[in-house]
Amino acid sequence: MSLYDKIKYAESLFRSRKFKKKIVIIESDDWGSERIPNLSVRKILEEKGIDVGTNPHSKYDTLERLEDLELLHNQLENFEKQFGKKVKITANFILGNPDFEKIKQHNYQQYFFEEFTKTYERRDGHTLVWSKIQELIRNGYFVPQFHGREHINFCFWLKELREGNKFFSDAFELGCYGIDIPRAGLHRKNLMAAFEYSDIYQKKIIEESISEGLEIFENNFKRKSETVVAPRHVWDSDLEYLMRNKGVTAIQTTMFQLSPGIDRYQRTFRYTGMLNPKTGMRYLVRNAFFEPSYSEKFDWINQTLRKVQIAFLFNIPAIIGMHRINFVGGLIPSVRDQNLEKFNKLLQKIVESYPDVEFLSSDELSKMIN
Repeated sequence: MSLYDKIKYAESLFRSRKFKKKIVIIESDDWGSERIPNLSVRKILEEKGIDVGTNPHSKYDTLERLEDLELLHNQLENFEKQFGKKVKITANFILGNPDFEKIKQHNYQQYFFEEFTKTYERRDGHTLVWSKIQELIRNGYFVPQFHGREHINFCFWLKELREGNKFFSDAFELGCYGIDIPRAGLHRKNLMAAFEYSDIYQKKIIEESISEGLEIFENNFKRKSETVVAPRHVWDSDLEYLMRNKGVTAIQTTMFQLSPGIDRYQRTFRYTGMLNPKTGMRYLVRNAFFEPSYSEKFDWINQTLRKVQIAFLFNIPAIIGMHRINFVGGLIPSVRDQNLEKFNKLLQKIVESYPDVEFLSSDELSKMIN
């Protein structure tokens, strides 16, 4: 962390909305998205010279399976029985995945997607995963929120496919898009930054994607999403007007909003409870991170606990950011099992240190602030 970032972190501690209660929010991104379909696909990508070992999302992340959800459900249920605390995970969902067959039929000129529930059913031949997610929601362990209609900048992606980019084309044929490729000149474009645009035409397409995505969210979850987290935390504040009109009250983000610039992202400082007077949007800023899949050497449990302690010292909510990758084992089950154990230890240390702690969801925090 640079000196400037340290100064802004201190500022965020002083300026964030204060509460007498000790509140923990756990925000988990990427549910519903299919990045690497299975281990066989990952091996073929590696054989084709595509780097799937550097980025942990290429190494470990895949669409959640029934076993993953059952293990997480059992852990949270047992934790509640032992400590009397219901841990709520704000599960930020991607509502669709690319329909590779249709995209190819239209010569990469148009983007098509299938809803995430169809992805579960296509892969498994049944709807048990979706039923389990609904059960987690009914029992209060999952609180779904909106992460995007898709987790891909499809304008950029389709352009690369039309131009015959070998890496993207090889991955496409395997039903895969979330890869990292070496390429000169990519100073700004991020394949996974779904809300990024570079002209008015692309802006309209992104707005349509967000609007439709929020409608799909409401149709599936029978509720509006009151918060949004932009993929890769990249968005232009102009998009906030649309979100606000669709019932969104707050954006989950890191300390800096990333806005597309001419050749690089522009960083805008945010803190929890901050109001954008122009758009009427508030911000919920993650001040701790728990990502054991990113590194086995880092002490995620105690370092995350330390950030929780600092937040509580300043009477602000501890908002812990993490990804779905830490809960899934479709590629390497042992990593998931280790992560679940670490997650349980983190929760246990928080409760033992702060017996009066409350685990809330992002939309509940937004309501409290408003």
